Amino acid sequence: MRLLRGVYEGPSGHGILHLAASLREAHAVLRALPGENYFPFFHADRRRDGSPAPLTLSPMWRRPDDTRAPGDLQRDLLRAAGRNPEARTLLLARSEAALLSGEEPPGELTLPPHPETGRGPHFIPCGWQVPGMAETEATELALEDVIRAHAVPQPRTAEPTANLFGPPALGRDAEAEYAEAERLLGLIGIGVNARVPLGAGEEELSRLTRAWVNVVLYREVAESATLYLQDEFGIPRVTTPMIGTSGTGAALRAAARVCEVEARTVRQAIWGELSRTAKLPWYARLAPPEVFEDRSVFIFGDFTYALGLGYALSREVGLRVAGCGTYMTHLERDFLFHASTFTDAAFAADDPEEVDRRIERSAPDLLVGTELEEEVAGSLGIPFLPFCPPAGERSFAPRPLMGYAGSSVLADALDGALRQVEEPPEEPGPPEISWTEEALEELAGVPVFLRGRARRLAEQRARELGSPEVTRGIFLESRF
Repeated sequence: MRLLRGVYEGPSGHGILHLAASLREAHAVLRALPGENYFPFFHADRRRDGSPAPLTLSPMWRRPDDTRAPGDLQRDLLRAAGRNPEARTLLLARSEAALLSGEEPPGELTLPPHPETGRGPHFIPCGWQVPGMAETEATELALEDVIRAHAVPQPRTAEPTANLFGPPALGRDAEAEYAEAERLLGLIGIGVNARVPLGAGEEELSRLTRAWVNVVLYREVAESATLYLQDEFGIPRVTTPMIGTSGTGAALRAAARVCEVEARTVRQAIWGELSRTAKLPWYARLAPPEVFEDRSVFIFGDFTYALGLGYALSREVGLRVAGCGTYMTHLERDFLFHASTFTDAAFAADDPEEVDRRIERSAPDLLVGTELEEEVAGSLGIPFLPFCPPAGERSFAPRPLMGYAGSSVLADALDGALRQVEEPPEEPGPPEISWTEEALEELAGVPVFLRGRARRLAEQRARELGSPEVTRGIFLESRF
């Protein structure tokens, strides 16, 4: 979900491209400098199937003497539509350089019609883009624009159905999350009307209004779109994170109430899943008490996964949440409201160094976060679970973290991680070693997330040399 190292989110243009890659029959035109055409490499790395990125570059070059040279945005939009006749949605994304140039998106634009339908694709100019807007917020706003363009009033389905609003493509195991939610809804007699945005085309987007309920799996992307469907078409929504057994059960019961499903049917389905599929409650009850006693966890990530894991680990497993944060600062107020129910140390920050400092100060036994927190976990010598996007691990066999199947994935991961921090037999520890002022000055120059590891290596080297203190020379020697 990110493009630059050391940041949690890419720019707003990346969010629009991310949405185009998630939808079916969608194409994006990126207005950017010639060297900014990085998305195809990111797309290929995540998809692993050889499919081309749904992207056309419109380079920001100006050559008034040569009418065939790149630079004409309107002409590039028309060409992109003509060369991709299967596209029913054409989105315009602008890089930071294009936004800072002050160039405005075109207003009215007549695109070439499809040879079969005789209608041109819907043009989404994304005129709300501004410099500094982050990727996820742009994805959310673009999805709302797409749904406004395609959704039309239709009669409700005869049997209860739901629209699943889940993670976009290229994220962590998005397909598995949708599949698990669809399986569980099917157990209580609720069909799936459409999956959005993953794999949704013009047909699915136009029939969104037929659903009885919108089940929001990933609120970061679906918030604006589902509020629009609720206000305009009266479709209620369920927003409880479907993470952990309690969260999953609460979401299913809420969807069942909206769809007028008998409470007995829901209870039987939930009890059956708790006995057959969900292993988290049994693991929490059967694990030796010392595995959880006085253990703390620090959670950092997006909105949905960070909050859902916070609920599950605090209320179902019994871990103390030493801190829970998000890098999505535009959702800070909502995040703090929800996270404060299970921790006193909720926060929003998009600076990785500040996050690392908070983790070090809390000294947790377990760290759950994004790929950027792996190094600080290593420096502190604690187990790390990369469950929150942006996550670096991309499995060939996707596994959900949502639903009852996801609770078993979580139980397996916790079993492996928490048993690493069981107290070892008491043995006399090594003697304490003092530090000289010069050595402490050198240590202060080490990045925060590597400082703990640097301290341990220096003290280990001093013991090997038989020195009662860490000198500047020993510190420098220990780093090589």
